[in-house]
Amino acid sequence: MNSSLLALFLDKYPDVWLRFMEHMNMNTMAVLLSIAIGVPLGILITRNKTASNIVIGIANLMQSIPCIALLAFSVPFVGIGEKPAIIMVIIYALLPIIKNTYTSIEGINPQMIEAAEGIGLTKLQILFKIQIPMALPVIMAGVRISAVTAVGLMTIAAFVGAGGLGFLVFSGIRTANTYQILAGAIPACILALFIDWTAAIIEKIVVPKGIVSGEEENKKIPGKFPEKTGNSREGTGRPERGNAQDTERPGRIMPQKRTGPGKGRRRWTY
Repeated sequence: MNSSLLALFLDKYPDVWLRFMEHMNMNTMAVLLSIAIGVPLGILITRNKTASNIVIGIANLMQSIPCIALLAFSVPFVGIGEKPAIIMVIIYALLPIIKNTYTSIEGINPQMIEAAEGIGLTKLQILFKIQIPMALPVIMAGVRISAVTAVGLMTIAAFVGAGGLGFLVFSGIRTANTYQILAGAIPACILALFIDWTAAIIEKIVVPKGIVSGEEENKKIPGKFPEKTGNSREGTGRPERGNAQDTERPGRIMPQKRTGPGKGRRRWTY
């Protein structure tokens, strides 16, 4: 089987490479358009609670429609080819991007926004200098989900003559050729892994270094609290009263007993 599959890859290498590039181009275009639509829309709906419920509700509704039905529904309006496939992938990719953008910006501490307003920043400056940089890790997580999901959805584009790796998969299904199915499925898996790896690198580049992700913060928790010492109160790390540290601290007022006639009193010395 391995030798037959390898022979098929070598025999149909030009066709497989052509379908691979078609698939990657359509996938890249759909994801970039999804980002261009979803991120601004997710930012806008943070200003209005009613609008956020409506937009996210519509995105959830579109996500529940079967992809084949959505593809067939768009054909009468835009024709066959790449256009209906790209529109279908955009609609399915919008929900994670919109929802992650909205949730990440809404989750920013309001006190931080008040502090920014207190030092005189405008709403636009707060958005670009505080809200978007802090929300980038969550936004990029939504983009990665959408990009990887789009690879699998784009294989259905072969139904409307858009080409891509789905053409090899469905040609193999029609002819009951397992090797041809694998010739389309294996490159699709490799493309999904490559896109996820590329998105992870882009995330490291665009996310500010000062923002610590949740996983890195959790790794720091075990060593967060100081160890107990012999001369500290239990669980606080504070020194006990009356020990050498208190008496030797410079500038501290310490009581001293009088000697002589007024020995019952205390006088305070520095």
